[in-house]
Amino acid sequence: MDDKEFLKLLGKEISDARKSKQMSQVDVCSIVNMDKPNLSAIENGRQNVTSLTLKKIADALDVKIEVFFKGIDRPRS
Repeated sequence: MDDKEFLKLLGKEISDARKSKQMSQVDVCSIVNMDKPNLSAIENGRQNVTSLTLKKIADALDVKIEVFFKGIDRPRS
């Protein structure tokens, strides 16, 4: 899996988690203190999310960070 595909899958997991909590991007952004275009870019795989921002998003959604990686298959060595 290349970097671009990874970011798209990660963004989809973040988006799915947000939607499962019935929260809008605006809701999450107000908690995380982030601009909506940045969250949109993360959810669409156009922007790499920092570990601290990922933690803030997980906290805002009241989920463990691991939830964001559940649908991402990693190659095994």
